[in-house]
Amino acid sequence: MPPTDELRGWSRLIAGVADQVVVGTVQDMHRAISDGVYRWIGPPGRPVKMVQDAVTERIYGAVRASLRVAGELGVVVADQLAPDEVRSPTPRSDKARAIAHGVVGDDLIALAPELDLDLAVRLHGAEVVTEPSVLRDAYPDASSRVVVFVHGLVDTEAVWFSRPDAGVALPDVVAGLGATPVLVRYGTGRSIGRSGVELADVLDELVENWPVPVTELILVGHSMGGLVIRSASAHAQEHGQDWVAALTDIVYLGTPHVGSWLEKVANSGSWVLRRVSTRSAPIGTLLDGRSRGIKDLRFGMLTDDGYGDASIDDLLTGRVPPVPWVADVTHHLVVGRLRTSDRHPLTFIFGDALVRTRSASGIARRGAITGDAVVNVVPVDARHTHLVRAPQVADLL
Repeated sequence: MPPTDELRGWSRLIAGVADQVVVGTVQDMHRAISDGVYRWIGPPGRPVKMVQDAVTERIYGAVRASLRVAGELGVVVADQLAPDEVRSPTPRSDKARAIAHGVVGDDLIALAPELDLDLAVRLHGAEVVTEPSVLRDAYPDASSRVVVFVHGLVDTEAVWFSRPDAGVALPDVVAGLGATPVLVRYGTGRSIGRSGVELADVLDELVENWPVPVTELILVGHSMGGLVIRSASAHAQEHGQDWVAALTDIVYLGTPHVGSWLEKVANSGSWVLRRVSTRSAPIGTLLDGRSRGIKDLRFGMLTDDGYGDASIDDLLTGRVPPVPWVADVTHHLVVGRLRTSDRHPLTFIFGDALVRTRSASGIARRGAITGDAVVNVVPVDARHTHLVRAPQVADLL
């Protein structure tokens, strides 16, 4: 069972989803269908429509108010349970929290701040503050070679150890090579730019306060995690953070450098639904409720201000950001594929299932990502979710 504070958050979040997403969508569709019917009837139906609209609005209002009350009652029940200190989060509750944070929009997460996630170093599931004494205790055998792992969308740091029977645990591989693996957890529903700034600040403190001088820093990012790393690196260079000097290599596992085809489809579909009919518009609005983090995957957005004055939910807004590869660093672009041949139709169309080959290779229609850096493209025979435990990736490390 999750800790009490998380139970409070779940109660508010579930009530908020039922209120705003479920009932709100049904109410909007009801209104659209009703308006269409009475528009066909014409002026004779207007008095009836006024009465019906007033009644239905009161009914929906009562239902939604009841859901909000139910959410607060759930909070009261959670407060009566055992105190937080006797119960720690379980891997399942951590995963559920990561999924919720990664999927729903900021407005719903704001209803349940207990479920929000700040970027932080994690060891055995517990947060590690990047202070000298805490780091010494957490990493008594700290090496001068540090490898930081950054997970992808709706995941936690536990993904690096999932299903060891089906592959290898990359942090264990790193430890066996005499380096120190460091795991990071963050809320993937936040904008990639915001997570990048947080990662840059954490890495700055980590390198500064590490028990021994860091001579070699390697970053490994899976999917969205690779974009967060690029955002953090760009932020660090712009603001003169010292940790970049120790950075030697970045490994990107199935990172959509120029965007995800799946998010482009979702954006296009919701845009069409909102415009093709008033009856389908509520479904489009429902799809637009996905998180900012997911929307940033459309073109691999790395900054908060990358959309300019355009609405983020307009058709294919945003473009591949003109952020070059970090200089004086070797970039390893691991490209997963569904079949061993790049010419196979499945690999050509879908890449590793979620990220196409060109995007994982940093190649856009208008050219490749540039920069004064060494870039190695590494094809791996594994689908997107399996890259975190692929033996070929272990060989690369």
